[in-house]
This record gives sequence, structure tokens and C-alpha cells, in this order.
Amino acid sequence: MIKFEEAKKIVLESAKPIGKEKVFLEDAFRRILAEDIIANYSIPPFDNSAMDGFAIKSEDTNKDLPVKLRIVGEESAGEIFRKKIDKGQTLRIFTGALLPAGTDSVIPQEEVEIEKEFIVIRRKVRKGENVRYAGEDIKEGEIVLEKGIQLNSTHIGLLSALGIVEIEVYIKPKVGILATGEELKDLNEPLLQGSIRNSNTYTLIAQIKSAGAIPLNYGKTGDNPNEIKNIIEENLNNCDIFLTTGGVSVGKYDYVREAVESIGAERKFWKVAQKPGMPLAFYVLKRENKLKYIFGLPGNPGAVMITFEEYVRPLIYLLSGRKNYLPQEIEAKFTHDLKKKKGRLNFIRVKIFFENGEYYISESGPQGSGFLKTLANANGIALIPEDVEYIKAGTKVKVHIVEW
Repeated sequence: MIKFEEAKKIVLESAKPIGKEKVFLEDAFRRILAEDIIANYSIPPFDNSAMDGFAIKSEDTNKDLPVKLRIVGEESAGEIFRKKIDKGQTLRIFTGALLPAGTDSVIPQEEVEIEKEFIVIRRKVRKGENVRYAGEDIKEGEIVLEKGIQLNSTHIGLLSALGIVEIEVYIKPKVGILATGEELKDLNEPLLQGSIRNSNTYTLIAQIKSAGAIPLNYGKTGDNPNEIKNIIEENLNNCDIFLTTGGVSVGKYDYVREAVESIGAERKFWKVAQKPGMPLAFYVLKRENKLKYIFGLPGNPGAVMITFEEYVRPLIYLLSGRKNYLPQEIEAKFTHDLKKKKGRLNFIRVKIFFENGEYYISESGPQGSGFLKTLANANGIALIPEDVEYIKAGTKVKVHIVEW
């Protein structure tokens, strides 16, 4: 049995992005950027008005007020007024329009009085007031987005402002799922005495999607080593990661390890000093010069979800080229005492809240590895070290913010 930190290191140490592809900008949302984006021009590309008003020379307002300026024309966004504005003159201008030569400021239209072909200004206007300067937002040649980030809607807007039609992103990993166990019934099957719903598959599909990967559902199978082997063997080439649930413990009908090892996969570890999720197996297999990663996840829902978050999601992120691939970690204080047995790191499902400048946590419910409601009520996983037996209220511990 190995420790959590060692097991996680083994999973992540050999992983690297699986490849790149070009996509159109409208298809790039939530993809992982595979190239640095360098601005090919400045934004704004020219000095322009930040509002509707009048472009003026600020020095015209330095003398005795009020002052009158002659209106010599107007300019809207997309138009260009080609004459220079002289002293004592003004140009009516609209938001986004090019600041005309000879002017350095814009006074809002609601702050002036219009008298025929003149405006009356009753206050001093500062140089640069209500002007958006060229390159104020983005300067030509600067790196505006770094590879490894997940593109959100603001990034898409920025890329479109730079006129980028196609973008290079990392390829999404494909993750196969196979649930094992004679007791499992699918959603449309009658639930007989002694049987349970195959919830793990649907949970994993959602978690895989939330990690930005593509789930491939290979259904469920009974406790049959040959059938488990055949399903994995037939579908492994289509996957980057393959997940099984159940069948990795030491019971009479736990055949997953036997099946995976029979196809030549190298076992990296089996059994981790953690709770829940102790019977976790991890394998690597080389196929067509590509590494395939196989996890034998436990069968209980709590163990499945937590081991996915702590091991599988970071691996998906690494294969996806994501820069920040580890769980977001904070320190938080327990609001109550906690007892546990020594010997295994405990993953405690908790509710996180922020109060008086600090994070606090409390258990989200009973911690049995089969409880789903406790998972649904949790937004964090507290990590209690293996050598700790008692946590007193007010003690700070590490907490991973979950993304399920």
C-alpha cells in the first residue's frame, strides 16, 4: 500500500498533452489554448472618444469661463473628419469616433449649452478627458493570452477583437467507462431485490464532461474476467484513459485487476493509504507509440467521485495541456471536532463558507463511501493526514475545492 502523495505523483509524472488541432473561434469556448496569442495590432487602434460629446482643445478652457467654441462639423464612429480643429473650434463627436487632429479632450454633450453654431462650456476640461488612447487596452506585440489556459467568453471576445478566425487548441482526451458488478441495473431496467442502480457511470460521464474531456460509455458487465478483458481490449485504442468501477478489491468476484493485467498493462500501484478509495488500481499500457492510462476505480459512489477528482481530473487536465491541473487548494478551519483512525489519509466531504476573512468547513453529512447525498451537499474535500487521529474545532486543514 502506498501513500496518496506518491500515488498521485506516479499518475501525473509521465503525462503530457496528447496533441493539437485548429478550431474556428466560435468552437473554441472552454477549449485549452495551445499557443501564445500575440496582438497583431493595438486595441483601440486609434485615439477615440469614450462618449457622445464635443472634441476640443483643453487649453481653450484655461481662460476665463464660460467659453464659446464654434461647431465646425460632426463625426460618428467609422467616419473620419479630415480637417484639423483650430483654436476656438469644436467638433461634435460620437462614442468610438476617431479623435480629430488638433483636439485632446472630449466634453460630454450634456455638460454644454448649444447656441446655434456654438457651444458654451462653463468648466475647465482636463487634457485627455473622455479619450480612449490607442493601445490603452492592448499594445501591438504583447502576449495577451498564454497557452494552457481554458478559453472563456471574455477570451473569445478578445480574440475576435484581434480578428482571429482560427485558433490552435489541445485535443480533448477521450475517456472510456466500464462499470462492473452483477448487482448493477441500468436506468431502464427493473430494480430487483439485491440490485442497485448503475449511478457511477452517469456520475463519471458528468465529471468527464466538466473536465473538458469526451466520455465514451461502454456500459456495464457482470463479474466475468473474460468479458471485462474483451471490452477493454476492443475499445482501448479509442481512448486515452479507461476507467472501470468496482471489482478491484480482494473479494472472490473482483476480476478487474486480472483482466487488465492479462492485456499486458503495467501495474503502477494497487491500494492507496486513503479513505475512501483504498482499493484504487492504476495501469499504463503503450499502444501504437501512445500511452494508455487505466484506472480501476472502487465501486462505492463516494470513492468513485473522490478518486476521480484527486487522480483522474488532474490527469485529464495534463493530457489536455491545461496549465493549472491540480485541484484548487485552500486552508480552512473546522467548525467542529473530528475523530479518525490513524494509518490512512481521510478525504472528508465538507461545506466551505467564508466568514470574517477566513474559510471555515463542516462535514456535509455522513462520510460513508456509499453516500451520495453527502457528496451532493459538499463543495470541498478536506484532506486529513494519515498520522492524525483527532482534529479540534478551529484547526486549519488543507481543502480541495471540488468541481463536480
